[in-house]
Amino acid sequence: MYSLRKATKYDMEILIEFRIEFLKDFQELPSDEELLIFKENLKKFLIEKMVSDEFVAWLAVYDNEIVATSGISYLQRPPHFSNPSGKSAYIMNMYTKPEWRRKGIGSAIFEKLLEEIKKAGIQNISLHATPNGRNLYEKFGFTDSEDYMGLDISE
Repeated sequence: MYSLRKATKYDMEILIEFRIEFLKDFQELPSDEELLIFKENLKKFLIEKMVSDEFVAWLAVYDNEIVATSGISYLQRPPHFSNPSGKSAYIMNMYTKPEWRRKGIGSAIFEKLLEEIKKAGIQNISLHATPNGRNLYEKFGFTDSEDYMGLDISE
């Protein structure tokens, strides 16, 4: 059985590795030099945003091996009538190793992300859905908009 835990700064390399695997599913890998720059920029982003609590990630672990992850980037936008605080959450990098898919792990991580978002008092959530993930997000009530899927969890 797997367990879930919140990622820490010590998980940085695995978060970077999983982001690359996630992106490889629908983007071509850049050159070695560009990939190195990407990794450096991503590490800087993740460290900065984890320290400021603007990024939170959850991991699924089986026998000391990370088998899945996803994260939340908290965003501050100008307030508007449908979101008076201007705060929103962007769910990113939902990735499960292929051999671990269709075992409920993605759903379990997704539930943890939604709990985090609710605790933060945020009602507007968005994500970009890959074809593989669309059913999961729809199961949780996300609907399509022009270029992303969204969910408003206001009561």
